Parts: sequence; structure tokens; C-alpha cells
Amino acid sequence: MNNNLLISLFIFNVVFCDEPKFTYKGGWPINPISNEINDPGFNLPCPGNVGCECIEDSDCINNNCNAHPKGNFCNPKKGDLIPRFEGLDQFGQSVDLYDFANQGKIIILELSAAWCSPCNDLASWIATNNLEITNNRWWKDRYLPIRDMINSGEVILINCMFEGFEKKTTVDPSDVQKWYEMYPDPNVPILADEYRFLHSWVMPTGLPTIFLIDENMKLINYSSRGLTEAFMYLTEPKK
Repeated sequence: MNNNLLISLFIFNVVFCDEPKFTYKGGWPINPISNEINDPGFNLPCPGNVGCECIEDSDCINNNCNAHPKGNFCNPKKGDLIPRFEGLDQFGQSVDLYDFANQGKIIILELSAAWCSPCNDLASWIATNNLEITNNRWWKDRYLPIRDMINSGEVILINCMFEGFEKKTTVDPSDVQKWYEMYPDPNVPILADEYRFLHSWVMPTGLPTIFLIDENMKLINYSSRGLTEAFMYLTEPKK
């Protein structure tokens, strides 16, 4: 085989064979080994699993029984693997949460609703640097660098929306598209949780609910409301 043919075969393999089989319109990453993650699933039987009713910690597989306005339930906790989730994004594509695994980055996962005022403040700040968010009582100026972390790609923010612009109305893909028109941030995928899979797993008690996931899809922290623990973690002084 002559050298020119070898070079041609090498270029073909690099250019064509090593490309992902598909790409997202939003430019979101692709994880070619996403199926190697041992997905725990959302619909596991009770008792014992996340979302099941409980009385004490020993009733839960992860030993984490907590009070909730609707009773006591097994909640996620640090180190738990988040189930595989897919939702339509602002471009109408079904996006796999596990495609964000193995990227070497922390994932900020936000559960939101389009009617939620603080959720709008957060999106406006990240998209346009609108500082109205600083008027909220829970805001700390040490959070300001997080916007740059998101825009530079140092961390990944994923907004999972489960309700639309009216309270108690399940999100529709059109809500996600409208949200993107209001806050056109090319760095943030907005996924519609139409069937409330993530909502039922997290069981948020306040919005936005924000927690962190590592590149292996394991929880760095868990919260059922607010962003304080996640944002404090991200802005801890580097040792």
C-alpha cells in the first residue's frame, strides 16, 4: 500500500470515523460512553428508594429520611447517582442528561418554573448581567464570579423547567422556547421536565432549587430549595 493511500485512510478515520454520530443544535456535549453509567432509574419500587415514604433513616436505601410538607420521604443525598433524564430543549431536541457526564466539569442543576420570580432574576443575570438579582435577601456578592464560570464553560448550568408561566401548569416545550427568547443564553440548556421525573425525585420545596453534580453524575450536594449551598461551594477560596 503506497504512502498516499495510507495518508488518505488516516484522514478519513480522523475526520469521519471519530466524529460523534450526532450533534445537538445547542452545541451541548456528547458522551459516547453514557450507557456505561449504571442508571438507577426514576420508577423504582417502594419502600426504600428515593421518593418513597419513610419513618426513619433505616427505611431508606441511602439512609436519608427527611420531613417534607407532604410527609416524610427518602431524599437524595451527597454521593447518590442521579437517574438518567431526557427532556426537550429550547431547540426542540431531546437532550440526554448523561451526555454531560465525563466532561471534567461540575454541573449546576437548576429546577425552575417560568412563573418563579427568582428564577427569572437568575436567568436575566446570567444572560445579560442584570443585577436586579442582588436585591434578593438570599443574595451574596461572593456569587458574582459564578456567571463568568458558566459563560467561560468552566462549569455547566442546566435549567430543568417543570412548570410554565402559570402556577401549577405543567411546562410545555413552547414555554421553554419563550424562556429562551426572553433570556437567550447560548451556554445554558433549558430542558422541559414535562412528566415531572426530576421534580418527583428532587421534591423541591422552594424555587429555584439548585444543587451540584460531578462528572460521574453523582451529587456533590443536595437541596430541596434555594441555591445557597451550591453557590457557596462554587465560590469557596481555592486551597
